[in-house]
Amino acid sequence: MTPKVLVEQLELTIGTHGGPRVLVEAIESILHETFGASRITATERASALLQSVKARILKKHGAAEDSGTLAVLMIIGSTDEIVCGTCHILALDDEPTTRAKSNRALTADIHTHLKQLSFSEFEKFGKQILFELGAGSAHVTSHSNDQGIDFFGKFNFGEFHGLPKPFYKLAHDVNLLFTGQAKHYPNSSLSPSVVRELIGAVSLARTKTHSKDGVDIFKDLDMRPFSPVVALLFTTGSLSSGARHLAAAAGMIAKDGLQLATFLADQGVGLLQEANHIRFDKQKFSDWLDR
Repeated sequence: MTPKVLVEQLELTIGTHGGPRVLVEAIESILHETFGASRITATERASALLQSVKARILKKHGAAEDSGTLAVLMIIGSTDEIVCGTCHILALDDEPTTRAKSNRALTADIHTHLKQLSFSEFEKFGKQILFELGAGSAHVTSHSNDQGIDFFGKFNFGEFHGLPKPFYKLAHDVNLLFTGQAKHYPNSSLSPSVVRELIGAVSLARTKTHSKDGVDIFKDLDMRPFSPVVALLFTTGSLSSGARHLAAAAGMIAKDGLQLATFLADQGVGLLQEANHIRFDKQKFSDWLDR
């Protein structure tokens, strides 16, 4: 039995809400109850596989943190030999940590709802994400003449820090521009061609090269040849490995549906507090979308 298969079974057995278990005992239980090993064999194999299983759980947890998604399991304890679900609330968790875990537990509900949005709603979603990131202004482009960009916005460093404009003028002179595409394909994986499309659209917007004479739909963005621009690619579905590689190589930020849902959970978007319970609320999400 490989560590990969054992970790997959531990994820199914414990889940994101599962309480603390001694890892070696959890492995032993899986070997005996799921794969039919005798008690003696299960105990021997569990001890032999303990370190490799632990290393795989830690690796998957680290990869999930790096990508901004929800890991199923985490290792806790001073000896690093206790396993539990990442959303399980521990006795020593403070209020912010408890709330963060409760929010993260609703990632799947948010992701499901994202897949149910219309194409136009997902474009508005892109605009609202910019506001969540701190943009002072954000817009959705019209379908008839979007020039390959679905939403765009501006982040001003002076406004973000609340600095009075007459003072710290330099901070107010620094703008970070956002441009993005919102691809609502919940059951598809985006290919590198979509990344190339956005790269080309941003390049044309920089030089104000448009498909129609006299049309500049990005005039509010005030994009110039040396303006710092962050290109964003959002999808409700997934991204192929080629698309991820090309986006990273081009300096673009590309996020799939699960990553976006995790971000929204962390922000508390669409989440409603009811007594001691937090749940996802479609109407609250809709209100956020229509701001």
